[in-house]
Amino acid sequence: MGGAQQKRVRVVVVLLALAAIFPIWKLLGVIIGGGSALAENGRSQGLSEVAVPALRGSIVDRNGAELAMSLPRVRVAANARELGRLGEEDPGAEGRFVAALAETTDAGEEDIMAALDGSAPDDPWVKLIDAATPAQAEAARELLTAEGVLPALLLEDTSIRVHPSEESGLRLVGTLGPDGPGPGAGIERVLDGELAGTAGTLMVERSPSGEVIAGSEEMVDAPVAGSTVQLTIDRNLQYEVERVLLRGAEKAGANGGVAIIGRPSTGELLAVAGVERNPEDGRLRLAQSPKAFADAHQAGSVFKLVPVSAAIEQGAVDIDSVFSVPHEIQVHDRTFSDHDPHPIAAMTVRDIVAKSSNVGTIKIAQQLGPELLHEALTGFGFGSRTGVANPAESSGVLTSPDDWNGPDLAASAIGTHQSATAVQLWSAYNVIANDGMYIPPRLVDSIRRGDGSVIDGSDVEGADSNGPRRVVSTETAAQVQQALGAVLTEGTAQSWASPGFPAAAKTGTSRMPSPDRADSEDGYIWADGQYHYLNAFTGYLPLDDPQLSVTVLLEDVDAGLTGSSGAGPVFHELARLGIRELSIAPQESSGTQFRLRAEPAAPTTVPGDVPDVGESAAADTGEASEESSSSEDPPDG
Repeated sequence: MGGAQQKRVRVVVVLLALAAIFPIWKLLGVIIGGGSALAENGRSQGLSEVAVPALRGSIVDRNGAELAMSLPRVRVAANARELGRLGEEDPGAEGRFVAALAETTDAGEEDIMAALDGSAPDDPWVKLIDAATPAQAEAARELLTAEGVLPALLLEDTSIRVHPSEESGLRLVGTLGPDGPGPGAGIERVLDGELAGTAGTLMVERSPSGEVIAGSEEMVDAPVAGSTVQLTIDRNLQYEVERVLLRGAEKAGANGGVAIIGRPSTGELLAVAGVERNPEDGRLRLAQSPKAFADAHQAGSVFKLVPVSAAIEQGAVDIDSVFSVPHEIQVHDRTFSDHDPHPIAAMTVRDIVAKSSNVGTIKIAQQLGPELLHEALTGFGFGSRTGVANPAESSGVLTSPDDWNGPDLAASAIGTHQSATAVQLWSAYNVIANDGMYIPPRLVDSIRRGDGSVIDGSDVEGADSNGPRRVVSTETAAQVQQALGAVLTEGTAQSWASPGFPAAAKTGTSRMPSPDRADSEDGYIWADGQYHYLNAFTGYLPLDDPQLSVTVLLEDVDAGLTGSSGAGPVFHELARLGIRELSIAPQESSGTQFRLRAEPAAPTTVPGDVPDVGESAAADTGEASEESSSSEDPPDG
């Protein structure tokens, strides 16, 4: 062999030796130097964090009874790829898997098999059961282990939201969708941050293909359940109020309605109900929206509270001031009238309120002017949200006096220019019950967090109302209360006075705007060529110590009904219900009316008015004057 050839052989031998030594050297380096780091890196690639949802907090009534609560559930799924692998080794694996799940849960074998058959063979997550109980899931795990098919099982913690009262009060509480509370979902939406809780963290080990290895789960941070939200609502009273409203609305032929019961001194809402006609079958049902907060109405004569209170507060009139009240009055290009024709009558402010005279109320408002009347409407809470815990709450409509035309002062005085929600009206009448103080309505009593801390409900409500504030003086409130009391003793609501429980209230009847503007000249004429009417009745009792306030609105009632004849029966039944449920004691001086003075002072005549024309003329207005008519404006009560 030549020297050159020998040299080439030696080079090849060296290269082969190096090639053989290199893997050994690399392996030694791994073992000696970086082996632990690589092993740790391998483990870290197999571990991952999984969020564990927290159990949502409960919503309870004032007595602790559940209105909404979450129950822990487990979503059951299968790894189709793993189930197929098990089937290759054991043809009966899939059948035992399906049978075991059906035996331990409420799902049927056919439904489980259908879900598997409809999935791709390599699908790593095939949902089989949406919400099994934890006990069912554990039983399934044990049986699947015994059957040797556990690796195909996948479990995921979840929960379901239940409402023990079903539909009752549901529009106050709200509901949850797949992605949580929707835009108008009541308390669930407003206090979602408190109710949701804090998710936990679970560490799991995954196979190279990405599936969770059964039994590898380790809890790192436990989830923290959401806060408990306690409402001012009384669950039993809520149910009863809904039943009363359904019956009363049906009797009045109404297409919808609202009823509110609460405590005037605290603003606590004890029951808030809404009803509507089901468009599919025409039957009355509980409303699918929070009508008391969301729907605004031109509620008519119940607004007369405001100009009367403001005029007394300004010193323009007092309860005994006398106005000369004709049957009708011309204001710019419009004519406003009382319901029944009558000659010119001398009426005190008390009479004007009790008999619900539109003309008399307009004359009172003319003592104020647009700016002062608008200021008073704002002071009583109209034109702005109350801040109650409902995301669908409307502010109603109250335009600036700068935008008022000639007759708008008159229309505003009798409640046919602005609009308001039922909860705004309820809160406005509470001003007089509370000696002139506005107290925001409250739906949330408290929030109890998991750490034991308690947040008062007033801290999360009433932001838009600027909190409690004085609207009129105690003296003004006392005079207005006297006039409102006369509504039941000698005015439009005499039929609904309760012996032993003297009340202050106001009735109202007003035309409803046409929803489709059927008449180009008259927006209150509906497609059937007729006017449709709203009935209202709102007030509080007892006079000497108001403990209960009630507001009732009935929409689109049978023709001829007024606030007294339509909404009055509902108000009366709700008042009796509240008296019983709140254990309100009758007044000793039952049947007597609170008076500002022991003896009425001699009537005073407002400057510029016609002198008294006699009691007989005043009596001609009668209870029917609750409703009025106008050549161009909607009637009102």
